[in-house]
Amino acid sequence: MTDRWGDDTTGTAESIEAWDTAWEEFLHFHGDPLATLAAVNESDGSFVLGPVLCALYNITAGSPLNAPAVVDDLARARERAATDRDRGHANALALAAAGNFTAAADAWADLAANRDFAAYRFAHDLYLHVGDRDRRLSASERTRQQWIDRPGENFIDGMHSFTLEESGRYNEAIAYGQAALDADPLDLWARHALAHVYEHTNDTESATHLLRDTSDVWAPQDGLAMHVWWHLALRLLAVGAIADVLEIFDEQLPTATTAFRLCDATSLLWRAELAGHDVGDRWDAVADRWDSIANRHTCGFLDLHAALAYIRRPGHPGAGRWFDGLAARPDGDSEIDEVFADVARPLIAALRQNDPITLDRLAVDIRRIGGSEAQREIVTQTRLSMGAPT
Repeated sequence: MTDRWGDDTTGTAESIEAWDTAWEEFLHFHGDPLATLAAVNESDGSFVLGPVLCALYNITAGSPLNAPAVVDDLARARERAATDRDRGHANALALAAAGNFTAAADAWADLAANRDFAAYRFAHDLYLHVGDRDRRLSASERTRQQWIDRPGENFIDGMHSFTLEESGRYNEAIAYGQAALDADPLDLWARHALAHVYEHTNDTESATHLLRDTSDVWAPQDGLAMHVWWHLALRLLAVGAIADVLEIFDEQLPTATTAFRLCDATSLLWRAELAGHDVGDRWDAVADRWDSIANRHTCGFLDLHAALAYIRRPGHPGAGRWFDGLAARPDGDSEIDEVFADVARPLIAALRQNDPITLDRLAVDIRRIGGSEAQREIVTQTRLSMGAPT
């Protein structure tokens, strides 16, 4: 059967309908795409791409690689794969589930060369997960050339905008991001890409127009809304509007129910303090939230932010458990194991010890923990606050 992108996708009519609905939810950051796919993933013995999507995004959200949700969907994908496309997706997922994220992203980027929308989105997000802007740019440029007048072209433009922005090509990023947003004002990933441009170009006026003046449009898109509020708060912090920044924090903290949303809350408080502002007792609630996150030590980016909260609240009952868990994390030979050994553990130790020399040494490798350039700037800002040279 043919899905909304014009791709031949194996599965029943019910599964393809759920698949198309899940993409609508996923790309507009509302609802729960994984829940939308759950029933057909289990019942349709021919459906491969639903289990692939669900397993991948459980992994990138911080689920352990041996979590049942990952293991079960990987098994479904591998057992059911009967076409070259399905086998390619299942093999890429197997690489991701083994902790080899760059290899998985490369495999999906190769599939995207056959005009496979899902494969491109998977590659795009996984390259972000490992902080590899060069590979993402290469895949994005190749994919964009193939997507003229095809279903989903505007979403490809939004992804390409973010890719260009991360590579410092801001004027091009604005052109593609604005084109995507003009085509679909609910394309929050495109709006997010433009917010990144305005952050890096220190353009508070444009960011305010893009975000604050249109919040009635995007604020209901709760899958990414808190992160977009974070972007607005960064611009307000840059101009010293701390009351507005803390108001955003207080309003958004109740929605910080996932590890990635907690990263935004943590980052905002940390940056406010680096700028010399008093955030009161707000760290208590953030540390409480991190203690409730069961999935830990699976992603360097998430661990960095959890560590920041416990550095600010070392006496919190969860702090000892968390740092002990990091120290006891088993060694291995996958890519994610190497990231923890080479970057995440020494980075967190340097932050705990106020050690700018180690932070300087790690600077070239910080990207490997994942996240965007703007998100990782928190490490640079912290290093400079310790008196390290610019």
